[in-house]
Amino acid sequence: MRTLFISFILVSVLFLAIATYSQNQERETIDKNRITDFHKAKRVLKRFYKQVGKDFYCGCEFEKDDEELGRFKIKHESCGLEARRDSKRQTWIEWEHIVPAHSFGKNRECWTRANCEVKSKILKGRKCCTATDPEFNLIEADLHNIVPVPGEINADRGIYPFGEIEGEARAYGSCDFEVNFKDSIAEPKPEIRGDIARIYFYMEWRYQIPIPEGKRELYLTWHKLDPPDSFEIRKNEIVERIQKIKNPFVEGEIPLP
Repeated sequence: MRTLFISFILVSVLFLAIATYSQNQERETIDKNRITDFHKAKRVLKRFYKQVGKDFYCGCEFEKDDEELGRFKIKHESCGLEARRDSKRQTWIEWEHIVPAHSFGKNRECWTRANCEVKSKILKGRKCCTATDPEFNLIEADLHNIVPVPGEINADRGIYPFGEIEGEARAYGSCDFEVNFKDSIAEPKPEIRGDIARIYFYMEWRYQIPIPEGKRELYLTWHKLDPPDSFEIRKNEIVERIQKIKNPFVEGEIPLP
């Protein structure tokens, strides 16, 4: 009887150990695949957009470059894209935050910290937040807010809000994207204005990041004039599977006025 009892205890301990090991393995797998920073987000988006191969702002085709590993090279002839000043940067795809990191980082303690030292280096602003603030990293890595765009346009847009600019002065060849540096505003083509508006409303809903001052009514108008197309809906579904949260404004689960 004593032998049977000891055997029962040993089997119970063994099953408990196996269950604990399985749970730990599952947790490690989830943590490994979880998108916790901007670098991981870009890796995921590269796999997705490698199949699509068009940038968000201009509709330019792009392809993986064999010489510059990990980078996508833009096919300028596919869209008539030209450089305004920086032809080297306009060669490559970069990963743009529609709602800039400045918008969700500028008021965080890490962004304004005077002495942010990490591994014997003094960091400031976004670099400090990336190195020290896990919550900032999660917001920065949100796939709903990141799109592939030409490098120089990414640089020129900077942290400007989107709006409408008088006239159609083209500085990037045939690409329908304008930047007014004097008034600090960028104008996208009509076909993506609704996409941009819904991303802004999502970031406000998800992270309480305010819509730029004076732009709410304009973005509501863009949302109505440019409803979600099949690509936006499909991307929303894919991102939901990865992040476990969708943009509810794409499928109208949260209606906008």
